[in-house]
Amino acid sequence: EDAPSAQPPPPPVLEPEMLDELREIAGDEALSIVNLFLEDAPRLIRLMEQASAIPDLEVMREAAHALKSSSANVGALALSGAAKRIELGARAHALERPAVAVALLIAEYARARVALQGWLSASQAPVQSSSLLNR
Repeated sequence: EDAPSAQPPPPPVLEPEMLDELREIAGDEALSIVNLFLEDAPRLIRLMEQASAIPDLEVMREAAHALKSSSANVGALALSGAAKRIELGARAHALERPAVAVALLIAEYARARVALQGWLSASQAPVQSSSLLNR
């Protein structure tokens, strides 16, 4: 029996099984989904950074919600968890030190990006995938 004080283990930076599933469902589109996430996440994070300086909790909540969902879709579970903490804190108006929360999120995104780029390069056929050409 776990002691009540035992913390659940932190979520992994990347859950490869989720990416494998995405690959099975979406085929090569999975690579596009991950690439889109890597393009879009910095925009959401910048929004949160700007909003945390004000702080505008509503903007932070919306951006964190979007990031929570999109990062979970690509298996970036630690990042999704960090975004969820900001979303819930902002919704409850209980987000202490919003700028610190965003700084932690940025650190998680950096780790997720490295892991996802590793997955992409491992998943990509040698040379750039030509799926765009033969559509």
